[in-house]
Amino acid sequence: MNKKYSSCIAHFAAAWLFCASPILAQIDVDVVAESIVQVRAYDDHKVVVEGSGFVVSEEGHVLTNAHFIEKAEGLTVLSLKTGAELVAQRVFASRDLNLALLHVQGLNLPPLSLSEQGATVGRVVQTLRFNAAGNVYLSHGTIGTYQDVPGKQASRPVVHLLQHNALITAQSFGMPVFNECGNVVALNMPDPSGSWPFRKTKIKGTMFALRSGDIIATLEDRKIAHTVVDEECLSAVERAERAQQAAADSLAMAKAKADSASKAAEKAQAQADSASKAAEKAKTQEEVARQMAEQAQARADSAEKAVADSLKASKTTADSLKIAKARADSASKATADSLKVTKATADSLKAVEAKAQAQADSLRAVEAKAAQRLQWGIAAGAGLVLLALLGWWLSARRKKGQLQSAEARLSEAEQTAEAARQAAANAPQPAPFRCLLEGRDSTGRPFALTISALALGERSGVTLGRSPANAEFIIDHQEVSREHVRLTCVDGELYAEDLNALNGTKVNGRLLNTREQVLLQNKDQLEIGSVVFTVRLVQE
Repeated sequence: MNKKYSSCIAHFAAAWLFCASPILAQIDVDVVAESIVQVRAYDDHKVVVEGSGFVVSEEGHVLTNAHFIEKAEGLTVLSLKTGAELVAQRVFASRDLNLALLHVQGLNLPPLSLSEQGATVGRVVQTLRFNAAGNVYLSHGTIGTYQDVPGKQASRPVVHLLQHNALITAQSFGMPVFNECGNVVALNMPDPSGSWPFRKTKIKGTMFALRSGDIIATLEDRKIAHTVVDEECLSAVERAERAQQAAADSLAMAKAKADSASKAAEKAQAQADSASKAAEKAKTQEEVARQMAEQAQARADSAEKAVADSLKASKTTADSLKIAKARADSASKATADSLKVTKATADSLKAVEAKAQAQADSLRAVEAKAAQRLQWGIAAGAGLVLLALLGWWLSARRKKGQLQSAEARLSEAEQTAEAARQAAANAPQPAPFRCLLEGRDSTGRPFALTISALALGERSGVTLGRSPANAEFIIDHQEVSREHVRLTCVDGELYAEDLNALNGTKVNGRLLNTREQVLLQNKDQLEIGSVVFTVRLVQE
């Protein structure tokens, strides 16, 4: 890529980064609402005060305003997620902080995280409020100022508040205030200048909230489990500034790379020119070397012919010398052999007489010893034959036992290998994808299922339904049958089969017949009863 094109790409990237406007990160109301509860104070079995609160620990601890529970005979917490109303126990309540902590057995709601980051004056905050119908909505505002309220006594700590202009209702006291990163930075409360316990609950343009630092310190003093997020929370302006700086850095880096690439191209061109010249010079040298090699080859051929002729003449002379030497050696050897024969004949005549006498004496002694040795040999031979027969019989018996043991082990190994092959053949093969089902029913209630590739690889498929006794994946909805639909993976394709469900099964709006199998593809609509799922196939 040359310098011109690199510069153009860098300018386009910088323009895109500079023109992209920062977007305010908005929290998901449906997700956050799962941690929000309504706090009800009872007196004489009647609700006298209602407020809000939020879950701060997985053990079922709830934070709310202390003025809600002042002199209450009984307390309950109503979950916005499940609609269940459970009895709450008071853990502590502080008048100075207007902060109370409740504990609810079996609440099982996700806790919210606390943070002291991103809560300075001028920063954007978000909170929740109830409308007339009791639904939860999101409100946006800005932190206007901080306010410190000293305690009633000199030994009491100072209460740290902030003021914001996000719109709330009287039932929103006790609601959390979120920073731009979705973490709790304060707790909404009435105007602290009113009399206790019924503070000024009339909503004005400015709202008061207890800052998270006091909340965190209170929870730590009482060793209540909670989550604190210490990471920096950037505002939209800060994110835009950092994006602008990143774009500038990227532009400078791209420009530097373009300059470096241009210099590298120039250097490569110079090297190419130098290499071309070197190649031409090498070609000239190669031609000179070829001519010199041809001359040397001609001289070598002439020298080789001369040497061959000289070797041929030398070989002829050597052969003549070998023949003459062989004849001389043969004559000398014949004379020496004749002298040796004559001397040997004389010596042998003298030795024959002495040897004949000695042989006569030894023959008599040998006859006696031979008779004795023959007797011992017969006895020893018989013993050796018996020992050899016994050793052969023992060796044959041992080899037979070893052969039978080896045959048994071989048969056992073959059976084990056959069982392993059958187990491998019958083992389920994972599907090439996993299936994600995300959807809602007619009331907007969310549902989500994740079916793994290993589960889809089962030959019998997986069953979706309402009953844990009939289905592997549960859809807790009254219009879903106990076993409603079966998903099967065949040859890398996903099929849906209706299992005679009462409220039927639809794919992309078409009602399936009983036991009918229909191919499912990515982003298809699978309707099970009144729950409409979007099918997502994620490749493994």
